[in-house]
Amino acid sequence: MRAGRSREGFREIRAQEAALLERLLAREFPGSAELREQLRTISVAEIDADGSLRLSTRASIRAAVRRRIPVEASYVDRDGVRVHLLLHVVDGYLDELEVLREDPAPVMNRPADQAELDFDQA
Repeated sequence: MRAGRSREGFREIRAQEAALLERLLAREFPGSAELREQLRTISVAEIDADGSLRLSTRASIRAAVRRRIPVEASYVDRDGVRVHLLLHVVDGYLDELEVLREDPAPVMNRPADQAELDFDQA
């Protein structure tokens, strides 16, 4: 676990959440292999009802990503509003999966349940 990060409030990742993160990290970009390795020891804490997650890994391998958000995807919610998935990396470690809807309404279709994602260029 990264120094300074308490494990309080964290739980094991659910299969659907892990599959979503694996899909986000399946695309090749600088640091993606190391981030996939970090997934092996990931724990999560729920941030909000939309599906945003705080991420904590016990892996010691650091990813040399070029940007704090090296990969972003989106999907269209049930009512036609786009929902964005932003994967945050801090100091080379997975830190947060941010779920951001383009309006203030709550997310209707959970991110982990999405069959299709549109990937934005990083």
